[in-house]
Amino acid sequence: MSFGKVLPTKINLISLRRNLRTIRTIRRLLENKREVLLLYLRASAKEYEKYYNIISEEMKKVYESSLSASVQEGLIRIKEITSSVNRELKVNISTRIAFGVKVPTISVYPETIAKPTFTLFETSPYLDETYIKMKELNAKFIKNSLESEATLKSLIRELRRTQRLINSLDYFILPWYNQSIKFIRIVLEDRQREEFQRLKFIRKVLERRRASGI
Repeated sequence: MSFGKVLPTKINLISLRRNLRTIRTIRRLLENKREVLLLYLRASAKEYEKYYNIISEEMKKVYESSLSASVQEGLIRIKEITSSVNRELKVNISTRIAFGVKVPTISVYPETIAKPTFTLFETSPYLDETYIKMKELNAKFIKNSLESEATLKSLIRELRRTQRLINSLDYFILPWYNQSIKFIRIVLEDRQREEFQRLKFIRKVLERRRASGI
């Protein structure tokens, strides 16, 4: 698209100015959206960091109890027990709208959570403690950490898309409109000066004719 191809007419000038006002309004709205996304992104990042720290601390406790269970039961016995545990976990993923952005919500199907294949009387109490803690931790990890991470990615994608739109307006669309308006205005002003000079010349010719009695 080249501003030189625009027909230099008053109608086009009026139309371009009207469109330019609309585009500037759109840009302001995009700037507002970008600011809101940045605020929401910072809040989501803090939330993700909070959940990450909580889960990390709980994972340390799970590791300690599982290590104690391995010491009491032995690695071979632990492998026998864990080999019979269901390794599939089904989750439900849906979406919600946050500030015009689709963000995921994740929930676990309770029936898919692995059931223990051992009892407290048969194994180390640390193994039972590990199972209980890990069961709670899985739900927290999927619901909070993974959901927060997916929300961050969605917000970042939307922020990048919004920034690309703003850049397109700043570096292509707005300059094109400004240059086109300037081009038409210059052409119309030149035409107006030419018309003024032409009318001035005609008036002088008419005045000379009246003065000479022609």
